[in-house]
Amino acid sequence: MPEPRDAKKAGAPGPLIVVVDDDPATLRIIEMLLDRNGYSVRTANSGENALTLLREAVPAAMVLDVNMPGMSGFDVCQIIKRDERFDKIPVILLTAQSTPQDFKTGHDAGAVIYMVKPFKPERLLQVIRLLIAPPA
Repeated sequence: MPEPRDAKKAGAPGPLIVVVDDDPATLRIIEMLLDRNGYSVRTANSGENALTLLREAVPAAMVLDVNMPGMSGFDVCQIIKRDERFDKIPVILLTAQSTPQDFKTGHDAGAVIYMVKPFKPERLLQVIRLLIAPPA
């Protein structure tokens, strides 16, 4: 695996990734992983907060939990895919739900990748790198 890049020393921040999960530990793990690898990260703990973040800045990709209080990740994904300002954002659904119907629902909502928890951080990083160019 390549050496992590120190974004703060490198100057300009890398591509923005929005991470949405109601579990603080998961948010922290993903935020640290992406930050260590040169990405800019914004986090939200609910679907509603995620939509607010999108109004402030359009990310290069979004990592979205499915099971959250209030608005589910499926709902958030459907909302952003219906909005031409956000419909090109690649959405990675990250969830413990793993039935064939869950995968179909995620795909129908507009997600490009459906990853099951527990996840390997290295695999999530690989997926993000496949979806968007890695930071220089």
